[in-house]
Amino acid sequence: MSKNIKIFLGLVLLAVLGAALFWGTHRDAGEKTVFREVTDSTGTNVRIPVHPQRVIFLNVSNMDMYYAAGGKAIGKPTSQSMDDDLQAASKDVPEVGMIHNPNIETILSLNPDLVIGVNVPFHTNIRETLQQAGIPLYINKLDTYEDVLSTLDFFGSLTGNTEMATSAKTRIEDSYNQVVSKVKGKTPPRSLIIFGAPGSLNMATRKSFSGDLVEQLGGGNIADLDQTLDEAIVPLSMEYVTKQDPEVILFISMMPSPELVENFKAEMSKSSLWQGVDAVKKGRIYYLSGSLFSVNPGTKIGNSLEILYHDLYEPEVVK
Repeated sequence: MSKNIKIFLGLVLLAVLGAALFWGTHRDAGEKTVFREVTDSTGTNVRIPVHPQRVIFLNVSNMDMYYAAGGKAIGKPTSQSMDDDLQAASKDVPEVGMIHNPNIETILSLNPDLVIGVNVPFHTNIRETLQQAGIPLYINKLDTYEDVLSTLDFFGSLTGNTEMATSAKTRIEDSYNQVVSKVKGKTPPRSLIIFGAPGSLNMATRKSFSGDLVEQLGGGNIADLDQTLDEAIVPLSMEYVTKQDPEVILFISMMPSPELVENFKAEMSKSSLWQGVDAVKKGRIYYLSGSLFSVNPGTKIGNSLEILYHDLYEPEVVK
């Protein structure tokens, strides 16, 4: 072999090694899959394929955004909150259990190269079992509007369809800007976000997804007036509610039935504790769908903001 050829081959080898180091990826011996190291929302370092081919989702919101970024799933959560478009796109995808009860046997049988969930014990607790099977679990934070945008960027890199992900992100940003621009110059009403069902009530702070949306639309959430409240969902105190006297009550339940809020209104009208609250006196109690407000709705976040804007600022306008 001539000296020039040896030099040429040496330069090629250096270029290949340099590219691998630049992208921070590496190959397993005998495998074709290229991996990279990422840190998920729990602070855990996870080794995942650069472009996974067999992804399972444990919650709808992540799956919705992955499909918006041009991806497909081989396993999906059992859920009634999946919209018609996503349901149709994934009609042949096997279910792997409810968000709070993933079926580990089904997950393992599908041989995924990546499982994506959210930071709840029902997801993080299966990490060790998945690791033993050589399956990475990525926990993705979905608490705020900004989380939607960063998730689309990340999922676009996973699917390789960055243009599609950017397009979805732009649509969301446009919807967000349109709604938020209408809030300028307006004083937000005092609001109370109730999470639960009659007989078991909590209130949401800005650390919850729905509370973050209220914050994006000017604030006014009475739960945020108490600086000692450090959780997303806290027990409801009638003494605190009557003292702060909310002008708007937003009732959220995971059960997809507006009848719940009607029953709640009826209970309030009969209760001496609630009768003096401004929102009750004026009938400004609104039902918010759990699929749009109790959890991050992903690409449907514009719909959530529009509904919330009308409830807070223009209740007389028909939505």
